[in-house]
Amino acid sequence: MKAYKLNFHSSFHIDSGTAVDGSSETFIRSDTLFSALVSAAIKFYGDDITRKFLEPKAVILSSAFPFFKDEYFLPKPFHFFPEDLKEYEMIKIFKKVKFISKDLLLKILKNEKIEQTLFNKDYILNGCWRVLKNQKDGNNEDKIFDEKEVPHIIMDRVTNQTQIFYKTEVYFHKNAGLYFIAEVKDEILQNFETVLRFLGDEGIGADRTTGKGFFEVEEVQNFNFDLNTESDYYYLLSLYSPTEEEFENINPRESFYDFTIRGGWISNNTLNRKTLRMFVEGSVLKLSTKQKPVGKIHKVLEAKDYPDHLKYDVYRSGQALFLPIAGGINGNN
Repeated sequence: MKAYKLNFHSSFHIDSGTAVDGSSETFIRSDTLFSALVSAAIKFYGDDITRKFLEPKAVILSSAFPFFKDEYFLPKPFHFFPEDLKEYEMIKIFKKVKFISKDLLLKILKNEKIEQTLFNKDYILNGCWRVLKNQKDGNNEDKIFDEKEVPHIIMDRVTNQTQIFYKTEVYFHKNAGLYFIAEVKDEILQNFETVLRFLGDEGIGADRTTGKGFFEVEEVQNFNFDLNTESDYYYLLSLYSPTEEEFENINPRESFYDFTIRGGWISNNTLNRKTLRMFVEGSVLKLSTKQKPVGKIHKVLEAKDYPDHLKYDVYRSGQALFLPIAGGINGNN
């Protein structure tokens, strides 16, 4: 298991999987990151290496989550809500928390108590729950990112009339960005890291031709979770599309989860990818066995069906990155 920082040189717009304008995701989901890497691998290496990326368990990625200075954030587990919160205002604030510090997550996964002093809005920054208090110095204060609406113009090719629409772009502040976790087979690790750096030069998301979505890659040293416990409860760090056998092993009544619909357009918005329904990051699944699930990769467009638009098949990964939860769960803290 390795982790990589994406230090962005510019803003980015990542659509939600069904639209190409409007609001942007503030993080990059695992299927988007995987598809971008496969596309970059085809450009850089060609078919032979790319086929190795598409083998089962060859490349399994988390989604790319925020980091700020030395704090790394992960999705808040669906089963967790602090039982000691009594004030209505604080309950509202903590319901809006999307990500929590790695240190806090480890306490939750190990069923350890979290210090009461941390249940304070001064430890929440851009929807991320920290273990360090936010710093304010005059007009400057800690901030991970900003979201700005940027106008774009589209022209009707028949009437030549123009119309303005808006896209939200995400701008990361100094010492902040996104990072992701990867499990990659040793035989293709060097190829993977080369393709990742190449993708940083190519950009990710919309409007790459105008300089959006470029990033520099930095490996995170000594990144680990210190979780060796086998469990029948697993916490999800990526999107997940189970195999039929894996789906049968999930106990929905004792699980905490949500789904998202993943689709979207490619090739200048002319081709619509096959729509998939996936478990989202932060889901906690109770399994009938202690065998960690893997998930599967889907082919969502075939090049032979669109010879004028596609040079290669398009894939979406539902392979999952899970962490075990020690000793089961208690539904809160």
